[in-house]
Amino acid sequence: MRLRTLGGLELSGSNFRKGAIKPLLLLAYLALEGPKPRRYLAELIWPEAADPMNSLKVVLHKLRGLGVISADEERAWTALECDALELRDHLRSGRLGEAIQLYRGAFLEGAEGDSGEELEDWIYTTREALAHEVRLALLELAEREAALGQFAAAAEKAEAAYRLPGAAPLEPEELPRFYPLLLAGNNPWAETIKREAQELGVELALSGEAARGRLRQSFVGRERELEKLSTLEPGEWAWVRGGAATGKTALLRRLERQGGLYLPARQGLPYATLEPLLGNMEGGPTELLRRLAGISGFWLFDGWHRMDAESRELLTRLRGLGSRARVVIASRDKPPFEVHRLIELGPLSEEELKHYPGAFEATGGVPALVGAFLREEPLEEALDTRLDALSEAAREIYAALTLLETPNLAVARKSVGLGPAETAQALEELLSAGLVEPSGAVRAKGVALRWLTGRPALEAYLILALAPLLSDLEAFPLYQRARNLTDGSELPGMHRAYLAWAGELLKRGFPQRAAEVLAELSPTPELSLMRSRALERAGQYKEALEVLSSLPDSPEVLALKGALLWRLGKPEEARNAAQQALEGDSRARAEALNTLGHLAFSEGRFEGASTDFRRAAALWRTLGEHERWIGALSNLAIAQSELGESTEEAFAEVLHAARDNPGVRSRVLLNLGNVHERRGNFDAAAKSYIEASAQALEAGALDISARAWNNLGVVFHKQGRAQEAENAYSEALALARQAGELRLQGMALGNLAELTQDLDALEEAIHLLERSGHTQVAEGYKARLDELKLSGSGHASRST
Repeated sequence: MRLRTLGGLELSGSNFRKGAIKPLLLLAYLALEGPKPRRYLAELIWPEAADPMNSLKVVLHKLRGLGVISADEERAWTALECDALELRDHLRSGRLGEAIQLYRGAFLEGAEGDSGEELEDWIYTTREALAHEVRLALLELAEREAALGQFAAAAEKAEAAYRLPGAAPLEPEELPRFYPLLLAGNNPWAETIKREAQELGVELALSGEAARGRLRQSFVGRERELEKLSTLEPGEWAWVRGGAATGKTALLRRLERQGGLYLPARQGLPYATLEPLLGNMEGGPTELLRRLAGISGFWLFDGWHRMDAESRELLTRLRGLGSRARVVIASRDKPPFEVHRLIELGPLSEEELKHYPGAFEATGGVPALVGAFLREEPLEEALDTRLDALSEAAREIYAALTLLETPNLAVARKSVGLGPAETAQALEELLSAGLVEPSGAVRAKGVALRWLTGRPALEAYLILALAPLLSDLEAFPLYQRARNLTDGSELPGMHRAYLAWAGELLKRGFPQRAAEVLAELSPTPELSLMRSRALERAGQYKEALEVLSSLPDSPEVLALKGALLWRLGKPEEARNAAQQALEGDSRARAEALNTLGHLAFSEGRFEGASTDFRRAAALWRTLGEHERWIGALSNLAIAQSELGESTEEAFAEVLHAARDNPGVRSRVLLNLGNVHERRGNFDAAAKSYIEASAQALEAGALDISARAWNNLGVVFHKQGRAQEAENAYSEALALARQAGELRLQGMALGNLAELTQDLDALEEAIHLLERSGHTQVAEGYKARLDELKLSGSGHASRST
């Protein structure tokens, strides 16, 4: 025989019907609650009877005759099969589908009207408890189906869970779990849930697509760990260690689908975590341990550090005693006892994410961010959620490390005012969460910076604390960010950092970027002088001279002004400025002599030019300005070759001096090519230009490489090699665009247009040169445009 309690009350194979409800209630109570004293049962089932004990005696006699109950002088009990017991067994063993099939309706539906108050309370309490467990099972199955993209089926189960017979009304905190499932499957009950939530003061704001993205499966990259845990033998224990957001729960949930029983850590009553496994919690620790040791299965404990102390103690004793179960425990801590397998969860590697394009680059392998990336959720929100789980010290250290270009734990610690021990603890939290490398380098730094940008007060506070602890070059990126946070206000140390950064850009061959950086600050004499020098090196001579015009005529200013005036075709003004600059220090004299050398060369006074260039070179060498020294030597080589010295001999010294510096060597080779070209040695010129381009690309000097390709195009153009010339000009144009060199872009486009006789393109080149301030170069192309219009021919321009 079998007792049905779900959706009614019936003893199959017996003649007990509706009129005999009391015997069936007695059986149901004993089946679920275990042996009970006879007097307690009599008063529970027949509280209104004149002689409850006699009523119990009569019923026991009938039930004994059926073989469904046992009793002695003190107690009564039953071993009868019961659907509610089977239901609980299925639920605790993870057989959720079988449990749901057993649930045909509310527990003891229709049997509560003929009961006393205490029995009726038990019926209602048990009914709601069983319905709640079935509701959770339905939700779990719904979420599994949603994770696989089966949203309609998932919504049906969520609806069934919501409308489950015997279940209590939903609590406010339960509504957000139902809503995405119903919404993702376009189920009409989603609106009911939303209205109910609003009445309870809970706002549910989610689109259907966002709901589907949130629910979709994002478990990736843990296949090896999954295999190790899946192959545990009975009696073996495994420990999964990892910080917040490393995927411990996701791993256990995947094991749940393989028959594991997921047991989240619980607080409150003693043995709260173990209660779903043990059921009846009567008996002391020894009795519970005995029962636990006899249960087989696959147990998945999530959160050892959050588990009630009594459950932890019992599990520790069970580990020493041995068990029949396979046990997996997840925690952020190290195992307190020996385990068969220890699995450490950290960030996912690029190899593990290779099947998900862009995932590693966007997330740095941080599991929580990977999940959000695959679900197309905002990564900053996912990061914020994970950081909320960490201590305030860990969050501050994380934010400080995010702002540093190069990880520096000592600087980060000082900036937030933590001691070494607190910093070590904070770093351990961040390492466990997979958010930083052991060096302090932040994973998924782009996400971290966007997260920090959303907290301007914290960002500004940290910048002001970090910048004074860093060198000027290291502090520059922070000061640049600070300008956006402080409405452009300039902070102490900001000018010094900007000057250092611009100076480094100039050394590395990026004058245009140096000029743009310096333009961000309000001008001072020092800033303006450096900005003018950067513009001069970028070929923007007119703009450079305009910047200098606001400065008093010191020797240093006059030296630079002389160089600019020479470039702009004003030789007498250039000479006057350079001669005045000779009264200044060695740096001003060196620059002035270089300008005077160019003036002498342009006038055909090659002996005088050689003398000026040689003296400039000596001064630059004394000052330790290696590149400027080689530049002067290169100018000297050109002058010497004009005096009759062989080109190879003239350039031998400067090529040797530039042998270890690709950037400088590329400029020397460019000059060497110019000399060969002027002498009609086109093959030698082409060879020099090709080598100059290769050396410039090695040094990252795109502007020099562009000049070399433009000049190579000119050589091919002169030789009548039209296709090769077109290819060279096109390459020069592409490199000039990359380098942001407007003058070079205009020249390469103009030469290409002249080669192909494209008058419209030539006019665009002229417009580009005029708009960028290179009017003198533009005038040359205008003359060629007129020639082309008249004759259909022309010649190209070299860049020097």
